[in-house]
Amino acid sequence: MTVSDISRMRLAYVEETAFGDQVVVGNLQTLRLTGESLKQATDTVASREIRSDRQTSGVIRTKIGVAGAIEFELSYATYDALFAAALMDSAWSAPVVVGPGITFSTSDVDNSFNDSGSGFGSITAGSWIEVRGFTTAANNGYFKVVTSAAGKLVVSGGTLATEIAGDTVTITQGAEIVNGTNKDSFNFEREYTDLTNKFALYVGCMIDTLSLNVGVNNIVTGSLGIVGKVETSLAASGGAGYDAVNANEIMNSVDHLVGIYENQASINVLDFSLTLANNLRERQQLGTLGPVSFGANALSVTGSFTAYYESEALYDKYLDFTTTSLAKVIEDTAGNAYVIDLPDVKITDGSRHAGAGLGDDFKTACTFQAYVDSTETVTIRIVKFAA
Repeated sequence: MTVSDISRMRLAYVEETAFGDQVVVGNLQTLRLTGESLKQATDTVASREIRSDRQTSGVIRTKIGVAGAIEFELSYATYDALFAAALMDSAWSAPVVVGPGITFSTSDVDNSFNDSGSGFGSITAGSWIEVRGFTTAANNGYFKVVTSAAGKLVVSGGTLATEIAGDTVTITQGAEIVNGTNKDSFNFEREYTDLTNKFALYVGCMIDTLSLNVGVNNIVTGSLGIVGKVETSLAASGGAGYDAVNANEIMNSVDHLVGIYENQASINVLDFSLTLANNLRERQQLGTLGPVSFGANALSVTGSFTAYYESEALYDKYLDFTTTSLAKVIEDTAGNAYVIDLPDVKITDGSRHAGAGLGDDFKTACTFQAYVDSTETVTIRIVKFAA
């Protein structure tokens, strides 16, 4: 008896050209993952016919669909296409690189980068930039652009020290995705590689939820919630082959977390979690088994974090229902980075009591919900920087 081992499973995906159709050209992209639960969900109804022998006349299948999740440990560039689908953005924007050059200076008067060569014209307000090359360490790193002009970028997310031009500096606006309305669907294929020609195919799959979690002394983990049309068993893959996974390192909260920022100021946290929900709904019609498409309800972005209680400033934003912002910056050892940016957030619940008792610290535990920023017109932005 040959029993398939989970350690021999391969999960791969490819974007569909038409909703619910199997893709039969090109390669599938192999996924890195820690677990998955994709399956067909089936609704049935038992016949209510009355029979003199008390038996049931039949069981009728009335509805099917695909549901489940893909669990992962975060590594750079591994899930970018699925992140874009989760945010319903059509594609990542192209990065903008200014430099390397020696015309850049900084000012602590207005927390700005300045270019005597007026080369900042393509950098936009609301974007995130990576700066490298200044002698002063505080002037390097990741910053959010508050205002942008050809010769000046006023930034937040760090306090700049005045430095004259002369260093060879590069300033990069990261590639980004933001929440949108584009609907991408996918084939997901599971191969039982230790069996001969055994596959499971899931078509019409969309990303309903995205969760990201980081805790003290832990790996950054995540989950993609999937909904779809139908599952079938196959004797061969529909693709021509498989694109291999990348070898980028798994990100963790010890070596790779640059910071968690509340109102663009770093806070000391023990954990941070984020969940995006597209609230997809099935569209059914007579004569068709499985959904014919999915509708999208209002976007929901919620989460929680726990910070050490150092003053009342953060907690008072809960008491006063003050608008703030949240961002997470994480960079692997090679220099690949992600920024998760929530420009407008309300803290919807909080606590600062002594519930843990003796032997513990006071902490501020908060839950939050993000909503559309009136200036940037986005709820969530994910930015990436390649090393």
